[in-house]
Amino acid sequence: MPDPVDRPAADRPHRAAASTGETSTGETSAGATNRRLMAWTGLGIALATLLTLATGGPLAAPVAVAFAGFGPGLAVLAQLRVRQPVLGWAAALLVSVTGYAATATVQVWLGWWQPRAVVLAAAVLVALSCVLALRRSGWRAGPGPYRVPVTGRGRLVGHVVILAAATLLWLVALARSDLDGVTGYGLLASIHPAFFAAVALCTGGFVLGLTRAGRAPGVQPVYLVLLVLLVHGTVPLLLDEPQYAWTYKHLGVVELIQATGSVGAPTDIYQQWPTLFASVAQLADLSGQPAVVLADWSAVFFNLAGVLLLAAIARTLSPDRRVAALTAFGFVAVNWVEEDYLAPQALAFLLSLGVLLVLLHRLRRPDPAEDVDRSTRRGRALSLAALLVIFAVLTATHQLSPYLVLAQVGALTLLRQIRPWWTVVAMGVILLGYLLPRYHLVAGSFGLFEGINIFANAAGNADGWGSTGQAVSAVVVRSLALSVWGLAALAVLWSRHRHSTVLVPAVLAGTPFLLLAGQSYGGEAIYRVFLFSAPWCVLLIAMAFFAPRPTGAVEAEAPGDDPAPAGRGTGTAGRRSPSWLRPVLLGLALTVAVFGTVQGRHGQLVVDRQDAAEVAAARQLYAQAAPGATIGLATSNFPSRLTADYPDFNRSVPVGEPDLVKGAQLRGVALGPAQLPAIESYLRGFGGTATYLVISDGMRRQAAYFGYLPDGALDRLEAALRASSRWVLFQHGPGVNVYQLTG
Repeated sequence: MPDPVDRPAADRPHRAAASTGETSTGETSAGATNRRLMAWTGLGIALATLLTLATGGPLAAPVAVAFAGFGPGLAVLAQLRVRQPVLGWAAALLVSVTGYAATATVQVWLGWWQPRAVVLAAAVLVALSCVLALRRSGWRAGPGPYRVPVTGRGRLVGHVVILAAATLLWLVALARSDLDGVTGYGLLASIHPAFFAAVALCTGGFVLGLTRAGRAPGVQPVYLVLLVLLVHGTVPLLLDEPQYAWTYKHLGVVELIQATGSVGAPTDIYQQWPTLFASVAQLADLSGQPAVVLADWSAVFFNLAGVLLLAAIARTLSPDRRVAALTAFGFVAVNWVEEDYLAPQALAFLLSLGVLLVLLHRLRRPDPAEDVDRSTRRGRALSLAALLVIFAVLTATHQLSPYLVLAQVGALTLLRQIRPWWTVVAMGVILLGYLLPRYHLVAGSFGLFEGINIFANAAGNADGWGSTGQAVSAVVVRSLALSVWGLAALAVLWSRHRHSTVLVPAVLAGTPFLLLAGQSYGGEAIYRVFLFSAPWCVLLIAMAFFAPRPTGAVEAEAPGDDPAPAGRGTGTAGRRSPSWLRPVLLGLALTVAVFGTVQGRHGQLVVDRQDAAEVAAARQLYAQAAPGATIGLATSNFPSRLTADYPDFNRSVPVGEPDLVKGAQLRGVALGPAQLPAIESYLRGFGGTATYLVISDGMRRQAAYFGYLPDGALDRLEAALRASSRWVLFQHGPGVNVYQLTG
């Protein structure tokens, strides 16, 4: 028999309250057990936080992350009745992250930086709230240990074997891989083949767990965690330093907040949108770990948190648990956009999912037949207030993401899916109220509206393919994106007879394309479109995959279930597809998608990896350079602005550093003595007290990969600098030379 909890709600047999274990308050015994579990977990996190604040120790970092992610939220949710566990834990995560980010932001705005005192007070309140919840609901954690049915024990053992084998293969791949010699084809061309087998086992085991023959309790979340580690944990374990040069600019803001406890420079866009940086600074102070260590694992955290919210959204829109599992797993499998490193957009995307979760769960227009009593109205009012708080924190986090969310909410409001209708107006007031004092900074330095040129805005940030490796990665991610969008469109057509079911995710998937009508976002608009549409596209695909088959086709409850007997439920007697075909196709599709995502994320690892010697050289440069100086780069691939002193340099540049390829427009030029006057004039134009030019091996790799400069151009430039009487070698180290303009 299929598991009844996976059936649509309309198909579940109605039972008396006593038979379901429902209490007099309308809460099921399972819900009460989950509340007690939340209370005990929150109490444990609060006590561990108080202990590590007092004594420190090696557990300080994971405890600090656990408190930031769940502590306050568990204290709140333990006081409420939530029927779906995944929704309760997602809400706890959302409350905690929002509150943690908000308190850190308020501290830096006020210039009152006391993170330990704030978290100490919060931990005490969390502990008290959890104790009160346990006193009211009972101290017992649950009705007793869960026992796996005899019929499911063999399946569970099988999944344990698959997970253990996949993990072991991953560890073998990590032990036998070396990224020092990574080529232009990226991670997949350099890692040990055991990695491929680990991914295949992970996706295959996950799909097996969705079928009736392989279903076992609690296995899908374990596969999901393993997939996140495979995709996002592999590179941090193989590199000595966090990847992406841009990460270090964010680390500089974090170090500034730790050193000064405040922000507010009117020309620094990061300090004007400080929420992510303040949150990380607070976490670093509490954990005793430098922010660079936290940066390594930010992608793992943001993806685990994001898929929990996405699973809760899927459970809100579909009663089928398999839809939620496939949506979460599928999003990790297809999300090749690198938004989840230590960057404002990572936190902003997480909060964006949170806004939509609250909106869809509590503020959708009710059924006309629904009895809306006073408590229901009160709950919706509280949910609306919570949504606006989350959106306010989101607004102070990132410049673009809240506009995409506002567009999505506006589209649902126009279709009369949201109540009250003025929710979108309140969100717009928050957004404009935050933007107006900062309008000249954004409009003057970055631009707000670039014209209705959809094709130009969707072109991406690459002017061409400079190497075969870049071409391979570009083709892979474009194929993956088009496949996801195409399958989502087919899913909508397939489900058109269930208009009310697919309307909301279809609208949310399509609305982000409006961004292309007015902004290229530095060439990254199309990436943001995919990022904000992909969760809903995957949800549409999952809903169609598990939807009842149309009349005339074989109906099966799950991929791999035994189809109806020949001649029953089919338009043509005896015609049916093999029971193994759909799960096999799903497993293959997910496996291919994961490899495409890894290629998209880590195909340019030869550029993205940052050598320890270059990071050390950058820190030395910022320690020894003259305050107020201009620091120019040959290309942008250098870990610059990585210290708290970064505001003392390149004061007239709002973000990034002056570079020769894009800033001085010397792309494709065979650099040499003839270009020195133009380079000197360009760098002097920033009015620094001194002028430096950095050339590194990382820049050479970037120039070769993207075709920015002819072969040997940077070597010829260095020879010209050494021969010139106007330049001297200021700093020399492994892979990095810094020249100072003296004449």
